[in-house]
Amino acid sequence: MAYDPQVVDATIVSDNKKNGLFEVVVSLKDRNKCRLFFERDAETGIGRVTDLNRLMKEPCPICRKDYLCNCLDRYKFSIADQALTFIK
Repeated sequence: MAYDPQVVDATIVSDNKKNGLFEVVVSLKDRNKCRLFFERDAETGIGRVTDLNRLMKEPCPICRKDYLCNCLDRYKFSIADQALTFIK
């Protein structure tokens, strides 16, 4: 069974206008939370995801570990696409 992340809420927690970096905290349907780091393109102003960190309030939905893992990195682009629709 493949993991299908579904974003239910996204909020911008920091935004740096000088260098175009911003952070978004995302709540997923399976009660997990993660922080996405974005970089704005200087010409278009569109955000591009650079990194994802899982906030360790729940075990990882993929490997079920309570410690740091990189399982959600495979899904950072689909999570970022869903998150951008919530913040616009």
